[in-house]
Amino acid sequence: MVKRATRAAPRKKPTQERSVAMVEALLEAAARVFVEHGYAKATTNRIAAAAGVSVGSLYQYFPSKDAIAVELLRRYREGLVELVAGRLRGVDQSSFEPVVRQLLGDLARAENINPALHRVLIEQVLRTNARREMLGFEERLEEALAAALRAARAPVPDPELSAFLLVRVVLGVVQSVVVDRPRFRTPVLVDELTRLVVGYVRPGAPPPARG
Repeated sequence: MVKRATRAAPRKKPTQERSVAMVEALLEAAARVFVEHGYAKATTNRIAAAAGVSVGSLYQYFPSKDAIAVELLRRYREGLVELVAGRLRGVDQSSFEPVVRQLLGDLARAENINPALHRVLIEQVLRTNARREMLGFEERLEEALAAALRAARAPVPDPELSAFLLVRVVLGVVQSVVVDRPRFRTPVLVDELTRLVVGYVRPGAPPPARG
């Protein structure tokens, strides 16, 4: 059963330097509280106290802890989009496989986020109705991958469809590993995902070398 998430959108964006600093402090504090105390016990009062601000100040920008979780995940995903788009830009036939392997390694490791926090955000945002606040992320990855498939002259009839399938499959696997099967979070996972992607895009090609 999908859990219900309420008031998951931030109220407003900070504009002044002081308010920007306060929002940053709230996000950093929330990340610590989510990991240290668990999401159920991460009240807005506890988050505000950890950030050293009043709960009233918190509510100026975030109507709930759900909204804070959404913003944390949004920022992480914005970084991923920039990373993926940057790595895929300029890819060609010879560089396609190593670039794919590098990107899959980045996704599997989730280097710019605490693994425990990543799990909380998947469970409390992506597996709830709050995910509606994250619309557009997958589509932006698909756009970058479709362009890379065309640049690499991949033998696929529809680059957009292929990008849709690959992005959804890879993200689904990575998210399931983070939440459900952490023991699979190893270099072997990257090897197998690379095999899956390269084998799909280049059927009949020799299996990619293991990392």
